[in-house]
Amino acid sequence: MRDLVEVAPGVHVATSAVYTTTSTLVVGDDGTCLVVDPAVTAREVDALAAAIREHGWTPVAVWSTHAHWDHVLDGPGLAHLPRWADGAAATDRETLAAERDADHELARVGEAPAPIAAPATTYPRRSPGVLDWSGRTVHVLAHSAHARGHTALVVPDVDVLVAGDLLSDVEIPLLDLSSDDPVGDYRAALDLLEFARAQVVVPGHGRVGGADELRRRLAADRAYLSALLDGTETDDDRRALPWAAAAHLAQRAAVGR
Repeated sequence: MRDLVEVAPGVHVATSAVYTTTSTLVVGDDGTCLVVDPAVTAREVDALAAAIREHGWTPVAVWSTHAHWDHVLDGPGLAHLPRWADGAAATDRETLAAERDADHELARVGEAPAPIAAPATTYPRRSPGVLDWSGRTVHVLAHSAHARGHTALVVPDVDVLVAGDLLSDVEIPLLDLSSDDPVGDYRAALDLLEFARAQVVVPGHGRVGGADELRRRLAADRAYLSALLDGTETDDDRRALPWAAAAHLAQRAAVGR
């Protein structure tokens, strides 16, 4: 895992060698912090916990943006913390562990994976869509794109959007094909995230971007979804990644014409 990078005041991001997966820390002036999607290998999660200790921050909870295996990971330095998520995000630990253990990219890295965490509980609400905790204000945007019970977090005092597995510069939109309307769900989520009017976007996989990059990704994702529905080819270069090609073909077969 690369060193923590402060992408906005009090918002720090580390990036894994596996799938360019990001882990985000939302740190308040008093040193309390929310740990978002710690990932991916055991060494990386341990390093993240060590960095929190070295900075003298006090972790309050771990947030999972959604219940896919690479976003529900744990480690000894975080295991004592409560785990929060949207109430619709169900977690089957055995299934998630099996998916993790069968992952080819994780196997390629050749490191021990982090363990799967205990199931998350529904996050405490100060008011609808606002996290009730001792740290800085965090807004929760819930939607159904990519996975049931997916959330994004907005840190409004610095206009940061922690987007989970949307708005990536390296991943095509990955649909929840078990949904009745996977493209419609994804389009609705993009509208919701655009409405947040963030100046910084942190994707679950990929590089942090500014406001112009956020607009570019929104347009690219919408163009990809339109091409998918129309059954036309797209020149989206994110399709070239090894794990994206098969997903694109599956999505085209499921929802394309």
